[in-house]
Amino acid sequence: MFRVDLGRVRLGVSFSFPAVIALVLLTGGADVDELLTALLCCVLHECGHLFFMLIFRRRPEAVTLYGGGIKITPPRGRIGSLGRDIAVLAGGCLVNFLLAAAGSLLGAGGVFTAANLMLALFNLMPFEYFDGGRILALVLDGKDLRYFRAAVILLTACIIAALTLRGNVSPSLVLTFLFAAAAELFDSAKD
Repeated sequence: MFRVDLGRVRLGVSFSFPAVIALVLLTGGADVDELLTALLCCVLHECGHLFFMLIFRRRPEAVTLYGGGIKITPPRGRIGSLGRDIAVLAGGCLVNFLLAAAGSLLGAGGVFTAANLMLALFNLMPFEYFDGGRILALVLDGKDLRYFRAAVILLTACIIAALTLRGNVSPSLVLTFLFAAAAELFDSAKD
């Protein structure tokens, strides 16, 4: 991993980041324009998190590009209150929903609108790895959510399978879901 400190924030790029981009391009999972659009949407999503962190006068400890996207490591402990923590976690999805709505209203549509909408919806899934799972854990104050999350994984798998059979899902979305579901299931098995 390549790391550099910029002020008090550590920036990092994992080898998995360019590896996943190369894999997607080589397997035909997306063309270059679609991939750049998806990366832009991911950056804007993370800017939503950063925006709320900065409003609450907190800076991240690290920002890392890795195979799963972009990860912001928040400051240790709570931002301040439950509402502030939820605002920071929901900020990325809020930006994606606003961009998708603006794209749709302005007729920009296409890949940009779809990528923002999918990114927001995907991040709201109640997996521990995603914003939705972290929000749910905060709201429910750490109660055991294994069965709820397993039901969501099963339901989402059925939806993705149905869409895949109709030819409406990219292979990269299927692989991303399988990775997230496996991580969720294996993490739950350790508890």
